Amino acid sequence: MTRFQELIHQFKKELQLRKYADRSVKTYADCLAVFLRAMNGKPKPLPIECIKDFLLTINNQNYHRQFTATIHHFYKLVLKTSLSLEDIPYPRKTDYMPEIFSVQEVYKLINGYTNLKHRTIIGMFYACALRIGEIPNILLSHINYDRSVMRIKNAKGFKDRDVCVPKDTLVMIQNYIEKYKPKKWLFEGQYGEQYAVRSIQQIFWQGVNRLGINRAVKPHSLRHSRAVHLKETNIDIKDISDLLGHYHIKTTADFYLKMAKQSLGNRIAQADAILSQIRQTPQQLLTE
Repeated sequence: MTRFQELIHQFKKELQLRKYADRSVKTYADCLAVFLRAMNGKPKPLPIECIKDFLLTINNQNYHRQFTATIHHFYKLVLKTSLSLEDIPYPRKTDYMPEIFSVQEVYKLINGYTNLKHRTIIGMFYACALRIGEIPNILLSHINYDRSVMRIKNAKGFKDRDVCVPKDTLVMIQNYIEKYKPKKWLFEGQYGEQYAVRSIQQIFWQGVNRLGINRAVKPHSLRHSRAVHLKETNIDIKDISDLLGHYHIKTTADFYLKMAKQSLGNRIAQADAILSQIRQTPQQLLTE
């Protein structure tokens, strides 16, 4: 085993001991591999300026944060030398707002699939406000038809949660199961294995392209859109937080209260109607 392979192996082992999710371990390990290759041939021990110069080459904000976290974890867990946050700071948080589907677009998207399996995946994705990585992990036994809820196991942060399944979505799931007869996983591949996240992404993009949506939507936009639509119909923010599986209600409130504009738009429209009447009143008085 080369030194490069040994460092990657040690890093993954330390993360696994701390019960990081498999996907997080892979992401951190991949980032470390890129970092180590970039640092090959640099002076030993690495000057802080070399690390800073490397991070300056990462333009994407999310990737920058991932690499910064990777470097901090690597130094602390493997090299046993903590880096100061003053030396290698995390980038400032952005305040970008994701693209949101309208309610009409969502239903056109769902109903645009002639394949029942694809329609069920996208319909459930939206209706239950799921993360895309949660969908392949759903077992047939996770659905409680009497209570109209579905158990999401080992979600982000190793949390389980129950999500409400709307009646029409539940009927669609039942029709899908009756037709496709999955054995274990709710959605299975060709040979009964777990359905791949990549396949769900492809299904999503097929639908988006069919509608001709040219905004920068992503699969995660379905989850965001569901939360925003619920908030715009005055569903309590605590209930939305529970549906999404957020640790803190502040996470939900800060994000979705800012994005829910329809109810605000309605109130502004009502206010404008009143202001319009006020503007007309003096003119009416003058003509009487």
